[in-house]
Amino acid sequence: MANSVDIREILARRSDLSTFLVHFTRKGDDGQSARRNLKSILQQQTIEARTAFGPAAKLLSGKDLRSQRCVSFSETPLEHLHCLTQKIPDRRISLSCYGLAFAKMAARTKGVNPVWYVDITPGHEWLMNPINGLIEQAHRKVKFRDTRLAKICPFIQPMGSGTRVDGYGYRNEFWWEREWRHNGDFHFFLSEVVFGLCPEDRIEEFETVKNVRRIRFVDPNWSLEKIIARLAGCKTVLTPFD
Repeated sequence: MANSVDIREILARRSDLSTFLVHFTRKGDDGQSARRNLKSILQQQTIEARTAFGPAAKLLSGKDLRSQRCVSFSETPLEHLHCLTQKIPDRRISLSCYGLAFAKMAARTKGVNPVWYVDITPGHEWLMNPINGLIEQAHRKVKFRDTRLAKICPFIQPMGSGTRVDGYGYRNEFWWEREWRHNGDFHFFLSEVVFGLCPEDRIEEFETVKNVRRIRFVDPNWSLEKIIARLAGCKTVLTPFD
């Protein structure tokens, strides 16, 4: 009879799972660059929730809409981080190469939770239709922000492709991003940042940000081996021929 193996040891060997949750910045509505946004995040130790997510957001305004604002993360493995920063047609949000990585379990203690992807492909709406019905009912009767649905909806993300009855074609197939969200602003201590992300030519700049505890930075476009070497403190330029 084979010896039993601790589930933690099994999962540690799964290369498709990540130990980290990564948040990438983007250009702000105020025109501030993604680079400056990351510096501001580090200095304030807060990632502001600026975007409303979930199926209820399209119906809401004012304080109700603000209740759906979240900070977005991804649990994409390190070797695939570059996939998140590419320009992809029909993608609603364009991410930069600037960001921060947190330990997944630590982020969970702060209320970060996986997104629930719900299929809206024609013929598969048996989950989304009841959800939309509950949202519309709550929206008509009370302040939506005071309902239990207001706590749930930011973590629901419709996915699917097809054509609506009005002839509008849609494609929302970003489940591969493996998104996690935090409802409201995400506050953290600098000691909780496992590593930072930025273009290679900006690493020195970010590792010496004034009044910020030193955090080691890597370029998300690097290979996994180069990322590991950098985080391990290796200063030698590594190539397959060294």
